Amino acid sequence: MNPLPKNTPGTYRLIIAHYLISGICLAMLAVLLFVLSGNFPAHYFAPGTLAITHLAALGWGTMVIFGACYQLLPVLLECDLYSNKLPWIVFALFLPGLFCLVYSFWVFDPGIHMQAGGVLLTLSILLFCVIIFKTAARSAIASAPKDFILTSCIWLAATAILGTLMVFNFQYAFLPEDHLHFLRLHAHMGIAGWFLMLIIGVSAKLIPMFLVSRNQPSNLLSWCFGLINISLLLFMADGYTHGLHLNTHLIVLMMLCGLAFYFLYVMKCFRSRLKKKLDIPILKTVLSIVFLSVSVLMLPVIIHLAVKQSAWSVKLSTLYGMLIFMGWITALIMGQTFKTLPFIIWVKKYEHLSGKARIPMPADLYNAWLLKLQYFAYLIFCISFFAGFLLSNNLLMTAGAVSIVIAAFSYLGNVILLITHKPTAKL
Repeated sequence: MNPLPKNTPGTYRLIIAHYLISGICLAMLAVLLFVLSGNFPAHYFAPGTLAITHLAALGWGTMVIFGACYQLLPVLLECDLYSNKLPWIVFALFLPGLFCLVYSFWVFDPGIHMQAGGVLLTLSILLFCVIIFKTAARSAIASAPKDFILTSCIWLAATAILGTLMVFNFQYAFLPEDHLHFLRLHAHMGIAGWFLMLIIGVSAKLIPMFLVSRNQPSNLLSWCFGLINISLLLFMADGYTHGLHLNTHLIVLMMLCGLAFYFLYVMKCFRSRLKKKLDIPILKTVLSIVFLSVSVLMLPVIIHLAVKQSAWSVKLSTLYGMLIFMGWITALIMGQTFKTLPFIIWVKKYEHLSGKARIPMPADLYNAWLLKLQYFAYLIFCISFFAGFLLSNNLLMTAGAVSIVIAAFSYLGNVILLITHKPTAKL
């Protein structure tokens, strides 16, 4: 199956715009990390941390996911996208909402700009969910990836609505509990409900497709789907009524069991693959799974320290967030971009010449040297920045921040090279 079918011109430009803007957001994120690296806040509720987190979650992660969904959803569901115009409205609402929110967090001005950002983002997200559900309604296919994607959209909408309520709560204070109480719920709805569910759903189709795997045990995905959603619902209910306590470990254990079924699915796909050689994008995907594993294994430790009211619980919570956004999500997107975007460009510019002329392969469209530079700079960032934060070593954190700037601009440069590629063909 071709993972990247033909698009109308409007859809092609839409997808390219999402990849480009998300790359710019990554570059901005890297620069902000460098600015803060000499005095990085230890608490996740500090203004700088909130700005960087939302830029990573929305501008970098969610923006590129939106664009990829417009391309991949018709393939997964074997039907046309519901609308080619409505996604542009989503984009037009999302972008100003994002920068209003990030700017207001950076200067911490919980006024009209922050409120406007929250409202615009929530409207755009609700419209995105309409597109996804309307597209799914056109498809008679019943599959685990479809269930994961639709459920992730419900969690995304809930995350956005709660986030906007929290923004207005800064000024009007109408929520029944303190802000940090709802921040934990908001964060985990976004991380486990939106990102985790969506990524599992899409990767469950793409990983075996790119590896050419013979074994794709869908029953493992069914167990994964049930356990993760039940544990997340229990976490929301328990966290709202009681906050973090020792019984939360049982809920986290259920989440870990759900993830274990997903890891087992991925392992079976790797073991049964026909494509034995692993390229850099696939290695990045493997690295992202490592970061996800480390992150979720930290959760019981964080809960234990929070119950004991240890100061380390806050520090480890901040590290947990960085491992999620700058580890798991960043490694995954950096890798999968150069599996999906080259195909999108190739389909647009070369598919009509297939069999008629000598044309380059999708992997020939990006700069291999830049990809290697991005890969190794990112590895240096992970080692030095995370270790520097844990050890409170500003020198290590600064070295890591410089590395992520190099990685981010290498990524952005390669994306620009791809989208500005001029067709070359020989008879």
